[in-house]
Amino acid sequence: MAACYPAFYAQYRVVLFDYIGCGKSDLGAYNKKRYNHLQAYADDLLQLCQSLQLNNIIFVGHSVSGAIALLASIKQPTLFKKIIAIGHSPRYLNDPPAYFGGFEASDIAGMLAMMELNYFEWSNYLAPKVIGQTDDAKSVDELKLSFMRYDPVISLQFANVTFYCDIRPQLPAVSVPVTILYCLEDIIVPVQVIDYLQQHIPNAKIMELAASGHYPQLINPGAVIAAIRKEISSEC
Repeated sequence: MAACYPAFYAQYRVVLFDYIGCGKSDLGAYNKKRYNHLQAYADDLLQLCQSLQLNNIIFVGHSVSGAIALLASIKQPTLFKKIIAIGHSPRYLNDPPAYFGGFEASDIAGMLAMMELNYFEWSNYLAPKVIGQTDDAKSVDELKLSFMRYDPVISLQFANVTFYCDIRPQLPAVSVPVTILYCLEDIIVPVQVIDYLQQHIPNAKIMELAASGHYPQLINPGAVIAAIRKEISSEC
């Protein structure tokens, strides 16, 4: 999101943070037993909001960060004015016949095994695939570098928690407005998942972005900025 958030500095208070294991987070605060569910990350988000005395929050999160925000909003709905989630999923595993998440168990097991065996090679393998239908080598390289900023051990557990999560039962309890931004040709979150979210979150709407793949903020940041600005304006 680095190409997007500067567009909002002049008009809004922008708060950025790293989840444990990412960026400049305190690795010493990591506890493997605690961080075995997305709820722990949601609780961290709530603690951050309380520490900074935030309210009327418009939360913008990409991928699993959107799911984390949903869990946080269930616990403390009055903190959030709106959630803008980009390409997130409540469950990545298929659960036939009622649910298509995009992955078989063998797909996820293979990806995690590669990640554990050689994190660097995993980054090189995954980045071009999730970027989507583009020859944008700069975006691929930027994504690889972002992967390499994660702690490999913590990142592996986070990937396990993410790809084996299932927050579908919690979706009806989300009371805040949710806007889901998505792309076609996203191998991580197929459009069937987006439709499922729209049907099961009480106050949800979806918006297709003019980009492909799982990282529209890299491919077409202008489209992401415009969509976020539109959603923020509707709340002000």
